[in-house]
Amino acid sequence: MDEMKTNPPVQNSPAEPPKKVRRVGTMAFAVLLIAGGVLLLAQQFMPKANLLAVLKFAPVILIVLGIEVLVYSTKPNVKLKFDWLGILGCAFVLVVVGTASLIPLAWRWLGGADRNAEKRIEQQVVDSMYEQLSADPELKASVTSMYASVDFNRTDMENVDNTLEPGDTLILYLNFRQDAAGNEQEFAANCAAIVQAAKAAGWNFTTMNFGTEENVGGVYDTYRAEFSQSFADGLTTEQLARRVQKGYYYNYDCYDSKEARDNAIKADLREQISNRYADEHDDVYPSVDYLNEETERQFNALYGSQTTEIATPESAE
Repeated sequence: MDEMKTNPPVQNSPAEPPKKVRRVGTMAFAVLLIAGGVLLLAQQFMPKANLLAVLKFAPVILIVLGIEVLVYSTKPNVKLKFDWLGILGCAFVLVVVGTASLIPLAWRWLGGADRNAEKRIEQQVVDSMYEQLSADPELKASVTSMYASVDFNRTDMENVDNTLEPGDTLILYLNFRQDAAGNEQEFAANCAAIVQAAKAAGWNFTTMNFGTEENVGGVYDTYRAEFSQSFADGLTTEQLARRVQKGYYYNYDCYDSKEARDNAIKADLREQISNRYADEHDDVYPSVDYLNEETERQFNALYGSQTTEIATPESAE
């Protein structure tokens, strides 16, 4: 009789206790909800509250998330899972608070509050500068246009009076009459006088832009200079003259050099002389020598001090 075969009894190992599930992001979302609600409520009762500055501490949320991960990862009976809904909720709260912080600034910009204040200061600058120049009537009469540009370079809401503060931009644009200066040094001397007037009026311009009138027609020279008020203070006229840029205008076009402008003038004169000669001589055009001589003569008579022998029609033959 076959012996009965029996299997050894199976020993069951003790079952491991189930791990607790901890969602990373839930705590951060809760903290951010409370903080966001407090900030939005504070803005209602404190309009000067700068939420934009508070948002600089937004990386604290990452620190809170990291703390959650560190705390739960040290516990063996805890299983970590990211609460993606909570993390998305954190991002949404940050967007809401950030938008709310920008609304007052946007309201001021779009509503024109800042721009109106800037225009008010710009007019004050011009008025005070003209008043200061009254002490020098000749210099004041040489100014054809002057205006200022103000830009508030700030985002805080503390300066409700909209006055100039360190860091704001204040630029002066001033043009002299075209005949107010005969050379770079005379122009630089006028600029230096304006710098002193600005200092006496109490303005500290970030940049000062000087120039002479343009687009007045004919042949003329222009001068331009740009520098900060602090740069010009203490420099001599000769030193400032090195910063002056000269332009050469003819027929509303600007040329890089006097020679280039003279060549453009002579080209127009040559064409006029040639056409006029052909009209007077039955469509017969003058010779090159005649054109050259007559062009030089007329050019010197109109724009130069040197004269040449007057060309005659016979020299064209």
